[in-house]
Amino acid sequence: MDDKKHPLATRPLETPAKGWVRVTILGSGTSTGVPVIGCDCAVCTSSHPYHQRSRASIMLTLDQGQHIVIDTGPDFREQMLRHRVQDLTHVFYTHTHADHCHGFDDIRAFYFRTQKPMHCYLSNLHVDEFKVRFNYAFNDLGYMGTKPQVILNAFDEGPLAVLGHQFETVYLPHGNTQSVAFRLGGFVYATDFKAFPESLINRWTGTIHTLVASGVRYRTLPTHSTLPETVGLMERLKVKRGIVSHINHDVDHEGASENLPPNIHLAYDGMVVEVPLKEFS
Repeated sequence: MDDKKHPLATRPLETPAKGWVRVTILGSGTSTGVPVIGCDCAVCTSSHPYHQRSRASIMLTLDQGQHIVIDTGPDFREQMLRHRVQDLTHVFYTHTHADHCHGFDDIRAFYFRTQKPMHCYLSNLHVDEFKVRFNYAFNDLGYMGTKPQVILNAFDEGPLAVLGHQFETVYLPHGNTQSVAFRLGGFVYATDFKAFPESLINRWTGTIHTLVASGVRYRTLPTHSTLPETVGLMERLKVKRGIVSHINHDVDHEGASENLPPNIHLAYDGMVVEVPLKEFS
């Protein structure tokens, strides 16, 4: 694979047209990121930008210009700097595994700039563990530094109204826990799941414009959907556009892309797509 300039560069943030949402893939990698520390495989030693995968996260830019980030992994700071995000007040969390929430402390930088607390949205399934992981932020432990300033919004599966938009939240199996998939109109983000329930597939088939979903590798996993399984899911759901993210170093971007259906693509850090807010039909 020939090296090429990263398509991200430092593109300015843009507001989508009314009735659309702009989706930015902040990170497309798994828990280790890519390259993996100490690995000398062909993907990890490649300098191609599509093989530089930070921990999985996306940013939604709404048609009024507000941003919502889904998951603050360990690379959150670098992702915000790369995209020159200066104003962020809303963060959603899919679950509390380290690669999806351990950049939490870096939300302080937005408070320093705006003096506005961060609205963090977390399933009731995960609130207790989140507060344990970051107990200094939620309890008086005598900590002398500046804590993250947070308004913690707990939700249950179902509708979720945020910034004038109606989201749908769905629980998906992920090992001994569950992750949360978020839907906004014709867009769905689902990461770290083993499978979609049949009832959900039946309900969503033919209504999704763009699905960004995890597909870690080729070989089977007990806790995650694999690349072939995720492609199969996208085909069953009859999505207009599928984007496979949360990819590990077993997956070569160019080689894997050649074998995908024409409407399904591999994610890469910095990928930007626009999706209609209304359901696809």
